[in-house]
Amino acid sequence: MSHCDHCHHCPFRRQYKVVLVGHPNVGKSSIFNMLSRRYTEVSNYAGTSVSVTTARTHFGTLVDTPGIHSLAGSDAQIEEITKEHIDEADIVINVVNAVTLDRDLILTKQLLQTYHSKVVVVVNQADEAEKRGIAIDYHELSKTLGVKVVRTVAIRGVGKKELVLAIMSNVGPYNLPCHASSSSDVATILSRCMPHAYYHEHHGHHEHHGHGHHHRHYMLTKIDKLLLSPVIGWGVVLLTLYTLFKILGCVIAGNIVDYLVSAIDKFYVPAVSKLVSGLLGDNLFTEVLIGEFGVLTMAVKVIFGILMPLIIGFYIIMSLLEDSGYIPRIAILTSRFFNFLGLNGDAVIPILLGFGCGALGTISCRILKTKKEQVIVTALIGIAVPCAAQQCIIISLLATTNNVGVWAAYIAVMLAVMIISGKVIGWFINGRPSDFIMDIPTLRIPSIVNCYHKTARRTKSFLRETAAIFAISSAAITVLHKCGFLSWLQTSLSPVVENLLHLPKEFADIFVMGMIRRDLAAIGVFDMTLATGSQILTASVVISLFVPCINAIVVILKERGWKMAFLLWISSFVLAVSVGSLVARVSTI
Repeated sequence: MSHCDHCHHCPFRRQYKVVLVGHPNVGKSSIFNMLSRRYTEVSNYAGTSVSVTTARTHFGTLVDTPGIHSLAGSDAQIEEITKEHIDEADIVINVVNAVTLDRDLILTKQLLQTYHSKVVVVVNQADEAEKRGIAIDYHELSKTLGVKVVRTVAIRGVGKKELVLAIMSNVGPYNLPCHASSSSDVATILSRCMPHAYYHEHHGHHEHHGHGHHHRHYMLTKIDKLLLSPVIGWGVVLLTLYTLFKILGCVIAGNIVDYLVSAIDKFYVPAVSKLVSGLLGDNLFTEVLIGEFGVLTMAVKVIFGILMPLIIGFYIIMSLLEDSGYIPRIAILTSRFFNFLGLNGDAVIPILLGFGCGALGTISCRILKTKKEQVIVTALIGIAVPCAAQQCIIISLLATTNNVGVWAAYIAVMLAVMIISGKVIGWFINGRPSDFIMDIPTLRIPSIVNCYHKTARRTKSFLRETAAIFAISSAAITVLHKCGFLSWLQTSLSPVVENLLHLPKEFADIFVMGMIRRDLAAIGVFDMTLATGSQILTASVVISLFVPCINAIVVILKERGWKMAFLLWISSFVLAVSVGSLVARVSTI
């Protein structure tokens, strides 16, 4: 057991288990980051955290649990996990949002009824409430609930010292007795601790809280209405997609990637080739390191010259969208579309995360409330959602055509595949969509610090996962090439590649690459000479629909079982070839 250097009576001489509990999107992960000095991903929408995160701190183990709406609601799996940690906890930190206190205190009351003596209430995002003119009497709230209440703005570290002191005084010899009126209803609690704000917000009393706050709140409300309106809302979505296309496909792929690849080919590759040849001579190992598919040549060029700038650009844009609170607005706009597939707007969260990483999107399906929804979304991610690296390459590839029609055709094909696949899978699974409840966070200017940390963390994770696989893949492809396997494969698959897909016979190599990683296949296409817009469109569709990568398959095995993993792998291969053949013929016409 570890000890701190405080006095003999310090409660931190023994280590405690401190568990963070609260509704989705109240800032539990921000509190976790503030207390642990670690970084776990934070976004301005519900569903970011779908698993338990732990950290060692000076007071013991800190646990961040997924967001729940109730201790006895419909999210049975997540709630069961959370309740297990609460039962084992020495301290339960109930995080509530100052802006939605009336809603969040319902869970607080449930916690107090069973775990009263070990609960500390944290009122987070207090700055947002104050900007809206909502004043909270934290001392009165503490008296009414009978537990310690701490005001925080976690993303800026405000309230950290007070929270640590509250944790210290709630354990060991410093534990204070609670004489709470936890039986009071939420309206009574609010009327005592925030009478002006509560009645202003909920009973129509108009009070003046300052022109600046009133004007800002009015503007945010107007913007919200526009973003959620069918015409302007979808216009903003399309504009966002177009901006993503221009930044990744034109600016980064057209300028930064070209510059980096040219620099690597001009300076790095000749230097490393000369060095390795001089040391090792001419043999198979040298070919593995610096040959056409070399670990030190092709793999380095692909990772640092092509993928890294595209990935960083994509993650920056996604971080800005997530931190602004725009993602839940997209979920509401797309809810009707997902209803048609037997889903609801909640499905947009794992699908959007799947655009970052298929494995992460599959894990995030846990937030969906029914097995039918989880199976359909897992299948859609595995079949029709390209991961970030793959998506960046596809956008860059489509941008080379300078033809908006090709880009539009690609989106239309992928949407059609998603709709048809979702409907067909839904026919075989009984059930109806669960009720759609989406927490709409406050629109805010993205935190540059949080966006930086999120982008850096995702980029490091991508690099850590990708580097070894690319190195192994490069070595394997070199050996297969030297053994003549790739030539044999090209000949064997030529009827499929040339006659059905109307692509160069070298595209057969892409099937081998794609079975290892989708983004590796995308890179192979990016480096291939495709003569027409039709070939580019066909190739983009095929690699988008091709089998899930190894990481995604492993997660599907764990989450949904071997039968679904096997069926998804086989069906995605057949679908990629079938749809690609159809696109090749239609686009040629």
